[in-house]
Parts: sequence; C-alpha cells; structure tokens
Amino acid sequence: MLRNVLSSVTTIDVTPAYADAVEALLPEALRLAERETYDREHGQKTYQTALISYASPGTGATAWAVYDADGATQELEEFDTRQEADERYEEMVRARAASLGYDDDGEKETFTASDVDGAPVAG
Repeated sequence: MLRNVLSSVTTIDVTPAYADAVEALLPEALRLAERETYDREHGQKTYQTALISYASPGTGATAWAVYDADGATQELEEFDTRQEADERYEEMVRARAASLGYDDDGEKETFTASDVDGAPVAG
C-alpha cells in the first residue's frame, strides 16, 4: 500500500510527526540507497530518484520508500514491500526519462547515472 509521507504537491497520508521523523532519517537513508537514478550539473544533483529503506518511526519495522526530488519539489512514497517500492521506482524513472528534453546543442538530455534498464545515461 502506498502512503505519501513527504510531498511538495499533494497532501500526505501520515501524521505530521511521522513525516518529520522520516524526513530526519532521509540523509542516512539516501546515503545507503538501494537503487538510485540522478542527474548532476556543476557537482550538484539536480534530480534524484532513490529506492530507500529505514526503520519506521514508532514501530522499527523496515519501511521501503521511493524518494524523488528535482530542486523544486520533493516526494517520498512509502510502501509495505520492497517489490512495490521497486516497481514504483522503475515507473518513476521511466516517466522522468520520457519527459527529458534537449540541451542547448539539440542533444537529448540524459541521466548522469541510473540502474534502470533502458534509462538514458550519459556515455
């Protein structure tokens, strides 16, 4: 089951206290990301989607989540299973890949790194 835990664009499905606790866990969870797709310019990540896990605040049970941020927005969707989170991660990366534009030289934009089959990655 999907739960919106952090969102810049929609309502969350958890208490504000839970969302704050998860947000505090983000730096470490992102450092240990299971899977990650990102774009980097001038040494900074301008876009990131990551499959992460953390000990759920309150219960300590392993929570699986997909984090997505592009500088203007951030989203974190939490799932009951890794399989659900994996599927959502790949869906989000493919959707982002489909929306990539063209750079100033007319070349199709790519990700700096991705582990999703078929995602466009700089060579």
